[in-house]
Amino acid sequence: MTYFDFKRIVVFISCITIAISCGPKNKEIDKVRIAENYISALNTSDYHQLAGLFRDSIRFNEMDYIRTFTKEDYHALFQWDSIFNPKYRILEVREEGDTLYLKMSKECDRILFLLEEPFITQEIMTIKENAIHSIDIVEYVDFDDGLWSRNRENLVSWIDIHHPELSGFIYDQTKEGALKFRKAMEFYKNRVDSTTIQRKVEP
Repeated sequence: MTYFDFKRIVVFISCITIAISCGPKNKEIDKVRIAENYISALNTSDYHQLAGLFRDSIRFNEMDYIRTFTKEDYHALFQWDSIFNPKYRILEVREEGDTLYLKMSKECDRILFLLEEPFITQEIMTIKENAIHSIDIVEYVDFDDGLWSRNRENLVSWIDIHHPELSGFIYDQTKEGALKFRKAMEFYKNRVDSTTIQRKVEP
């Protein structure tokens, strides 16, 4: 064996060693990057980018509510959410095997109206074969259910009386339903009801 052959073998072995040592680190970066790409797609309302991150069906589970969509069926719900100008952020991330444990923040026109602050959740993202297999919301963090319910009920009740043409918007998770929801919030924020009028005319 010549000196040059020996040198070539040493270089080859060094390259293999470096590749093996970097392998797990690259996998970790790839999983986090998938989560970041998912958030980016949500924030830019890029449905095609988001759908391309999932393996096949879109499994999006919330507490005990299990939902599985085809990519085509999920499009309507994605459009509904996008109308409210959502902004998502990853607050914390921890990786264990094929799973990312995420602490997420979401704010949008609807959430800020009902909750008056960002909605914080603990979520589990399972990744298989370099694609998202499922996303599970497992906990609402410091969620004020009483405030959410009051604001929701006040909005729905007022709209039913003053703008019955929008009644039922709260259950319509389509793009048209979201547009009605936005209009309902605008009407409610700018409302002039009998109490307000009475206060204006009092001496």
